[in-house]
Amino acid sequence: MPLIQTLEAGVLELRLNRPQRLNALTLELACDLLAAVQAGISDPSVRVILLSGEGRAFCAGKDRDDPPTSVFVDTLQALAAALVQAPQPVVVAVQGWVVGAGFELTLNGDLTVAARGARFVLPEVQVGLFGTGGVAALLPRLVGLQKAKGLLMLGQEIDATEAERCGLVWQVVDDEELPAHARTLARQLARSSPALLAEIKRLVHGEQLGDFGAALVREAAVHRRLKPD
Repeated sequence: MPLIQTLEAGVLELRLNRPQRLNALTLELACDLLAAVQAGISDPSVRVILLSGEGRAFCAGKDRDDPPTSVFVDTLQALAAALVQAPQPVVVAVQGWVVGAGFELTLNGDLTVAARGARFVLPEVQVGLFGTGGVAALLPRLVGLQKAKGLLMLGQEIDATEAERCGLVWQVVDDEELPAHARTLARQLARSSPALLAEIKRLVHGEQLGDFGAALVREAAVHRRLKPD
């Protein structure tokens, strides 16, 4: 199955499971992930959502063998809205390649833990596209205007150390420590007051992001204008 779901001690782990394709997203997988996130948000037993990837990469972006459609973009925008607006904290654990839509998933989380060997890149500019997942609203707030524009305009990769230095990730750990460390962090959050964590997230996002839903709509419109169906 392309998505593995486990629930333990209040932590819902959603694990991308297409290692032979570096967990590249198809429309099917994106829809499955969206449905799982939405179900987790409405489940009172879920206190934390943990996103991870099976194998040597977190996510290599969109699967190039999957036909591009506006439905795929709409699904990514809905997924970003769900993760950012979820009352539960979202932890993202990344290793290997973190590319395109995979990179954008890290922006949608609250705390990202990266393996030391992780590599981050937004390659959309190289194929004449704009990013999705709220990248225009989220990336500058994490790394600053200059760094955000450089990452979007040049499509250059950065390593985990640079990602931590510029505020893109919360922590960097040795590759072999990533799964256990991310689950420990998620369980720590799950032991805190859900109401308090939800209010922290709501207030911080309210101050920093404004109308995030409107930003997603504008971003999708730019994407369609550059590459209509």
